[in-house]
Amino acid sequence: MSRKRQWIWGVLSIAVLGGVAACGVLMAGRTRAIRFVEEMGPGINLGNTLDSTGLRDYRPDADDLEYETFWGNPRADAETFRAMKEAGFGTVRIPVTWEDHLDGEYQIAAVWMDRVQEVVDLALAEDLYVILDLHHEEWLDLKIECEEEIRREFVTVWEQIAGRFQEYDEHLLFEAMNEPRLRGSSYEWTSGTQELRNMVNDLNRVFVETIRSTGGGNRKRYLLVCPYATNSETEAMQGLTLPDDDRVIVSIHMYTPYSFCQREDGDTAWDTPDTRERVLAAFQEMNALFVERGIPVILTEFGCVDKGNTEERVAWTKYYKTQADRFGVSCIWWDCGAYGLIDRENKTWKFPEIVEVLTQ
Repeated sequence: MSRKRQWIWGVLSIAVLGGVAACGVLMAGRTRAIRFVEEMGPGINLGNTLDSTGLRDYRPDADDLEYETFWGNPRADAETFRAMKEAGFGTVRIPVTWEDHLDGEYQIAAVWMDRVQEVVDLALAEDLYVILDLHHEEWLDLKIECEEEIRREFVTVWEQIAGRFQEYDEHLLFEAMNEPRLRGSSYEWTSGTQELRNMVNDLNRVFVETIRSTGGGNRKRYLLVCPYATNSETEAMQGLTLPDDDRVIVSIHMYTPYSFCQREDGDTAWDTPDTRERVLAAFQEMNALFVERGIPVILTEFGCVDKGNTEERVAWTKYYKTQADRFGVSCIWWDCGAYGLIDRENKTWKFPEIVEVLTQ
């Protein structure tokens, strides 16, 4: 073999080996991510607390801190998080709405940021993993003509959150968005259009870049991204383009069937062949699209409202949990109001049968 051909062969070999090594590093990271989510254990939401909105529509002079109890829940406290931990939950998702606490330059009110940090600290002190998000943000309405302004506000808000929690360890996770969609449109609760899915993908990418750029613990923090509307429909999940990062988790919501799960005046029973098939197919798809590729999935919201039908709710939860475990998907119950499992005033469990299914 000539020296020139030897040199070419050597360069090609180095390139191939480098590519294999890079692929190996990526897969190792993804395997680590799967294990990390498994360690987080079952989860529960602290719904309708820090995510409440609209108080100043009724009382323009209302204080930022009054929002926490505006939707009927008590202030978050250590005893609530302790009860969650003792019941067997390993993770609490803390939805936060920031928009009523922003000034004209998208700066978060110091008193609100301080309270969010205080609540996060209370949960972490009880040895829970914590997921912090952007929740009912009306400005995060996917109007294509407003994309640049939305991106600017999105980045500005996340820079502040990331800066405040910069030195926290991996027990704190950030979730980019909650159900991003074009509100009031015929596409609102669908898989969206290609243009809308592209906008969500771009915001997910910007989110990861923004968090990583702040340094400290944010370089290694696990981050959750979602498809359009956080939807479990095939087209929505297939349309999710994941950022190039080995510490990304996919967030999905699924309340199937709708009439049983979400309508308080809806069906009190759920068990039909169609429902079983739809739920099974969704979990199979989560597994094929993500989990089998080493990308963890968390069902960050699911649940069903109480209609005096505890036996049916237990059976529904068992079916979801069985399929989720089978296909490697972790689950976080949406907890507030009619979905509520915990009495936050008394720190007792209203439906221990459902809690047992979730935490076993």
